[in-house]
Amino acid sequence: MEKFKLERRKIIVTAKLKGPETEQFFDFILDTGAGTTVISEDTAILLGYDLSKVTPTETFVTAGGRVNAKMIQLHKIEVFGKLASNFRVSVMPFPIQLLVDGLVGVDFLQKLKKLKIHFDTQEIEVN
Repeated sequence: MEKFKLERRKIIVTAKLKGPETEQFFDFILDTGAGTTVISEDTAILLGYDLSKVTPTETFVTAGGRVNAKMIQLHKIEVFGKLASNFRVSVMPFPIQLLVDGLVGVDFLQKLKKLKIHFDTQEIEVN
């Protein structure tokens, strides 16, 4: 079982990301309403991505409206002990009020057989 934090009615989990220059731990929101995993522009830059050289974009509909996001390949992402290599994520500006570095979307969650959230112990059970 993996621990999570419940903050501002959001489930916060730890994600380990590897980019071209570094590997670090980040706080992500578990977002079953997001089809795609998203990282903030600041997170991408910390990992060593030069966003001025990233050209592929996709348009997403978010709670705030339509957003054009850059798409990058993370070298690695690990959440709940599940590792994915060369994983495609979108990169978007995050409002400072979010206080997180990214969102774990359904594209990553579907790699799990089962995801059970225990709010009483703030643990997530995965298979």
